[in-house]
Amino acid sequence: MGRAAEPPDVTALREHYEAVREEFDYARPAIDVGSMSASLLDRAFAATTDADALREADDDTLFVASAGLSGTPHVGTVAQMYAVERFHEAGFDTQFLLADYEKYAADGRDLDAVRGLADATGSTDFGSRTAELLCLADFLHPTIAGGYDRTVFVLGVDEHALVLANEQYAAKTPFEPAFEGLFTRLVPGLDGYPKMAKTIPGSGITMDMAPERVRRLVREADDSRAPAESTVYQMLCLASEHDGRRLDDLADACRRGGEAWDAAVEAYADFLAGLADAWSA
Repeated sequence: MGRAAEPPDVTALREHYEAVREEFDYARPAIDVGSMSASLLDRAFAATTDADALREADDDTLFVASAGLSGTPHVGTVAQMYAVERFHEAGFDTQFLLADYEKYAADGRDLDAVRGLADATGSTDFGSRTAELLCLADFLHPTIAGGYDRTVFVLGVDEHALVLANEQYAAKTPFEPAFEGLFTRLVPGLDGYPKMAKTIPGSGITMDMAPERVRRLVREADDSRAPAESTVYQMLCLASEHDGRRLDDLADACRRGGEAWDAAVEAYADFLAGLADAWSA
């Protein structure tokens, strides 16, 4: 295997999840949802606003995930895609939204676009408020106009405030939408960083990297520790096509180390390299 990079403090991530659950009275999603096992849910997700609503999800429930257009996706963004794909494979209706307008109007991603709004309105506050309204529309539409009884928004745990904010906005409308939040765990960062993030250079594996570099970074991230502490195993839980049973097997291999785990790391390195190759194609 390659050089072992400095491992992230995965314990700090677990403490972060516990703190969020306690502060906001969220539940740990260690429950069966449709054909998805409790072990899979618990490995991939940190918290939910309502465990009973998840447990009762049916054909009238829509699962929605999203990603912002703020740069090339890293493994954490890929994890959001696979999170909602797992619900799709389990037979639920799903959507994946691209949060495009807010990146131009609210985050200053395109100066010309922001200046155009300022010229038209006298203030870029218009762009920010419009982005908030469009986000609220995403939360309202499935149950108000889409025919669903409930929507579950699949977000990164550090984005959980979006659900709280839209609950407050929705309370000021004449509508009574039914939505909950399901929050994914964070992908541990490389070289000791706590998480992969576009705002932390060197913390992540991005899809614009050369496939061989992706393979090398995965190998270097293999710190061969217990599954709960292993960067590679946590990536496998979050950004892969594996079900709960396969993740159980990989957890055993991670604990034992040796040839079986080395082969799993190599297979995952090839998997991510293939995604990067497809992104660049």
